[in-house]
Amino acid sequence: DESSVARDIDTLGLVNELDSIFELDQKYRAEMQSVQNEFGWNSDEMNELWTIQNKIDSSNLQRILEIIENVGGYPGQSLVGHSASKTTFYVLQHAPDSVQEKYFKMIIDAAKNNELKRGHAAMYQDRYLMHRGDPQIFGTQVRIEYDIDSLTGKKVERAYVWPIADTTNIDSLRLWNGLLNLEDYLNNFGISRWDSTSNKLSDSDKNKKSP
Repeated sequence: DESSVARDIDTLGLVNELDSIFELDQKYRAEMQSVQNEFGWNSDEMNELWTIQNKIDSSNLQRILEIIENVGGYPGQSLVGHSASKTTFYVLQHAPDSVQEKYFKMIIDAAKNNELKRGHAAMYQDRYLMHRGDPQIFGTQVRIEYDIDSLTGKKVERAYVWPIADTTNIDSLRLWNGLLNLEDYLNNFGISRWDSTSNKLSDSDKNKKSP
């Protein structure tokens, strides 16, 4: 019975805990852009950050799964408010593929029921597809690949948008889901929607975690 479950929840305590979990989820990811710019994605400095963040992610995931069980579903806006409602999404999208798949429908349904922003569900769906090697729908996923500079012989990093299934009405689709138009979004990564993209990644790149 949902009403009896709700009466047993310390809502304020849950909000505070979710806010703390979100802070931990983003703590080292917030440093990764500057570290990547200075040292590169595969640098020792970046790997050190990932080692720390991966341990946090594992702990966060264990607790989030307990919360989902305790509240009987997605802890969304009607229960914990707008800010804390995003935490479960972030933790699950940073989880292993098997966990992402298990809670995929819950995330999509949460957005349909206004318990989670549609834009977050769009990101979850895109990442879910990308990790399976399939084209994304909303264009939210950007990856890094490596090229060898023909002049210097050095390895250089290049950002690119993961292939999108259909770009015909992509901006209308993004707007409906609360996202920036595609070009402005990609410009934040220093790339354009008109850049060439790669449909193939090595197995190691497919398994690489994204911020």
